[in-house]
Amino acid sequence: MAPPPASDAVIAEIRTNIVFEKLIVSVLTVAGIAGAAHFIFGVLWRASAIGLSPGGGAAAMIAALSYAAFFFIAGFAVSLTVGIPLFRSLEKAKIRKAWPYVATASAASFLISALAGEAPSVEAPGRLLNLIPGVAAAVLFARKMRPFWSAANLSDEAPPGNSRLN
Repeated sequence: MAPPPASDAVIAEIRTNIVFEKLIVSVLTVAGIAGAAHFIFGVLWRASAIGLSPGGGAAAMIAALSYAAFFFIAGFAVSLTVGIPLFRSLEKAKIRKAWPYVATASAASFLISALAGEAPSVEAPGRLLNLIPGVAAAVLFARKMRPFWSAANLSDEAPPGNSRLN
């Protein structure tokens, strides 16, 4: 006996859970990469400026862990408060592209940097590097979602009686 068909609300909730998981995995991945890059640059900066010491290495490690933790917490909050509602509204409009997520990540990264007192400006253009992890997380998320978006597009294009996709 076949199971009863799932309601649209259940399917929408499953999609939302998948999206949330992909968002968090993307944020966590990029937080690790950004933390590692922060550590490498911190060690190289300290080594070129004052020479490498155990204290300098420890300071670079603490700074990198702090940066990665801050990025993850901020990314988690943005994913929950902005990413999920954005997905729901874009899914209703059947917009399955990366650019809305990249634009939103850019704006959120700039806002968080501004609130932290590290916003890019003409006087400090190097702070643009702080926007890269957010954009990278959005691009990684879009890459992870591409198969789901392709399947949803195929499902939308299929005739209602097509048993292959139902």
